[in-house]
Amino acid sequence: MSQIIVTSAYPELSILVKELAQELDIDLNVIEAVLEEAVAEVSQFVEKNKSEVIISRGATAELLRQTIPLPLVSLAASEFDIFQALTKALTISRQIGYLNHPSLTDQEFISQAQAILGQEIKYYPYRTMHELSLQMEKAHYDGCEVVVGGGHWGLRLADAFGMAGLLIYSSRSTVAGALVQANELAELRVGMKREEEHQRKVSAAKGLVSHYTFRDLVGPALKDTISKAERFSQVEATVLIWGESGTGKELFAQSIHSNGPKRNGPFVALNCVAVPESLLESELFGYQEGAFTGAKKGGKRGLFELAHGGTLFLDEIGKMSLNLQAWLLRVLQTKEVRRLGGDRVIPVDARIIAASNEDLQAAVDAGQFRSDLYYRLNVLNLYLPSLRQRQQDIPELIEYISVKLAAKLGYSPALSKEFAKALKLYDWPGNVRQLENVLERYAVLVGEGKPLELSELIISFPELRDLLVNSEQVAEILQSPRGQPNLAICSLTDPPSKPINEELGFQTSDQTGLIGEYDTEQIPDRVVEEEIIIRLGTLADMELQLIDAVMHRCRGNKSNVVRLLNISRTTLWKKLSLKLKFVGSDR
Repeated sequence: MSQIIVTSAYPELSILVKELAQELDIDLNVIEAVLEEAVAEVSQFVEKNKSEVIISRGATAELLRQTIPLPLVSLAASEFDIFQALTKALTISRQIGYLNHPSLTDQEFISQAQAILGQEIKYYPYRTMHELSLQMEKAHYDGCEVVVGGGHWGLRLADAFGMAGLLIYSSRSTVAGALVQANELAELRVGMKREEEHQRKVSAAKGLVSHYTFRDLVGPALKDTISKAERFSQVEATVLIWGESGTGKELFAQSIHSNGPKRNGPFVALNCVAVPESLLESELFGYQEGAFTGAKKGGKRGLFELAHGGTLFLDEIGKMSLNLQAWLLRVLQTKEVRRLGGDRVIPVDARIIAASNEDLQAAVDAGQFRSDLYYRLNVLNLYLPSLRQRQQDIPELIEYISVKLAAKLGYSPALSKEFAKALKLYDWPGNVRQLENVLERYAVLVGEGKPLELSELIISFPELRDLLVNSEQVAEILQSPRGQPNLAICSLTDPPSKPINEELGFQTSDQTGLIGEYDTEQIPDRVVEEEIIIRLGTLADMELQLIDAVMHRCRGNKSNVVRLLNISRTTLWKKLSLKLKFVGSDR
């Protein structure tokens, strides 16, 4: 299918275009229409076919340029072509009207034509089909007997108003020149697309690609920040992103790259604190073979070279040493790198996006960061608010992260009301990253079952403990049945109004499968009759005391423990595995 579209204003031009295209061995598609009709047909053609270039002229060309995002080659008639049409019009009548798309040179050309012909020429500019009709009507009322221009539609209008109409024919040389130019442009665009596709495949093979776009950024409170980042993406100036850890600095960096002019190039990311200082220089700038002991044979390309034609993202740049900052500044100024141990200067074209979780201006004031590098990096500045500054976004973030987890795990975990409320009220010092980790932890723990009970939430999510249970709830749950102020005493002989696990907030489990077929040992009567003394403390602490005491009374027989506490083996295993960690953190 042809990659070049030509709009023709009259049949003779269509014939000439096809004839020259055959001579020049150029594949193209001709659409014989003008103005809005041409725009509609070209738009429909472009939707269904791969197109690279449009050839058009006059007002139709201008409409297409405003509507369709493809390069356009002008088929505009030359001044000689127009002058020929005006000369022919003079043989018909001395009342001449000239219609064309408005141009800065029209008035000057008309003045020259009038001087040569010794005849007044009335000028009627138009941009649309409606304007063409109005101007044709005006020419009629102005006494014009012959009009020049307006294409094939202009001929019909002129005839309707009783005037003679003449076309402005594009010469053979004008058409041939436009076809050659359009063909070269189409081949160039196809070649560039092939190169971009090759570059994408190379970058993907090396893992040097961005995975996020602005569509992955969630939260109405981020609307202004996203809007600013979208504007930043359209230019290639250096961007400095700053904000607390976990606010999504790399996600924004990838989105800026994905939406920018270098989106088809590689996206290379480096965390400046993740690489030892001794290796950071060679990582950034590369090295020649034999540059130092252990250098790879053939040398190695640095990250600046790998990011050529794309974006280099430098995270935690504030941790870079002053010595390396000087090297980085030179690369940003010269857009050239020299590998360690090498003497050849290598030009690089990579956009730089830097990020920091600290105030670099304060670091400059403290002499810990070079001021000249800071000014070079801080061309465009993007601040990312912490999650506690945009808590209204948390419900939407929970929903978004839950959908991603469902796709990853194959099920959608059910959140308890207490857990969901705590998520919305927590301060989130680790920001969105911490929220993602907490939700994933919950999803793995709950599986496809019912939401976790309060006691399990307290053990599994110590960061949310204060929000899950307040002091009044603790007092209510742990009220001593014997009225002692400092001890919570429960006797295994006194049947509680509810199973022990429910009385203390444990998750109630189905009895099926609690004890295996081989677990037939009877619980000794003395074990059942003994009292257990528990010190008052937090709910989680007293729960662990109870499990430890029952395990001791049952001499480690887990089958008896789960029967007494009416819990599953899985629940017991989870609590035992968390026991040492929980006790240690509580101290």
